[in-house]
Amino acid sequence: MQSAALAVVHRISEKLRPLLQDPAEVEKLGPVVADKGDEHTAHEVDVSAEAILFETLDEIGYRGTVYSEERGLVVLGDEERLLVCDPYCNTTLTFRGFRASAVAAYEHAADGTFVAGAIADLQVRRILYAEAGGKTQTLWPPAPDAQRAAGVSDVRDVEDAFIVVSLLKAKRRASSPPRLLAEAGMVTTVDGAITAARLGFGEIDGFVDDVVGQPFYEALAYQMVEQAGGTVTDGRGEPVDFPAIARSLAQGVVRRQSVVAASTAALHREIMNRLDRPTA
Repeated sequence: MQSAALAVVHRISEKLRPLLQDPAEVEKLGPVVADKGDEHTAHEVDVSAEAILFETLDEIGYRGTVYSEERGLVVLGDEERLLVCDPYCNTTLTFRGFRASAVAAYEHAADGTFVAGAIADLQVRRILYAEAGGKTQTLWPPAPDAQRAAGVSDVRDVEDAFIVVSLLKAKRRASSPPRLLAEAGMVTTVDGAITAARLGFGEIDGFVDDVVGQPFYEALAYQMVEQAGGTVTDGRGEPVDFPAIARSLAQGVVRRQSVVAASTAALHREIMNRLDRPTA
């Protein structure tokens, strides 16, 4: 059976990437079309990506359930499959001139078990892809002869690490980890699936959103980091129950999941020690 996750991220990224490189097209994709609350807006690019998502699912004959960021829960048929898709992540950053965006999709069985996941990098032409029980791959194009192994870095020490800390909004900065920010080798901030992908490609070494948390449909990106060999917990150091998140999304329920992800278990311990939070 064709991977729906791979099919949709490939199609959406191929259609959007040329537009994002054209200033005139970017201007057309930028208008805000909806206020989703909690400081989140939808732009024309989100609508366009969502349309491509459902066109692609129709073409490949997907008859399961879909949870999409813009449309929520959509039942397309009676197959016991769930596809969770963020058709365009980091929209607001795009139209502030910061290009750090991705297209992400994750496929699960009815019980929430991971089947496959794919994250397309919209800055570099590549896809991070994994199937249950298989090795994480970098694909471009998504064909067997274009695959190469992906994997997290081997960084173990905070002082050597490049860490992404979620700080984009005031409520996140209010709970920022000052010791980690001071001691990490390099720090930047961004959210969404692109961070998980770059962890999976071995380009960054850690991600911290230990208080506010990622919405469920974005938190699922970090199961891809686990698939690539990384260590992922919640903000207290407990394992993240990704199947439970998938089951929740299959009911249309979205909450937030705190995340601390690192390339190695040793680096994860060092990060946790510098958060100054209660741990499990």
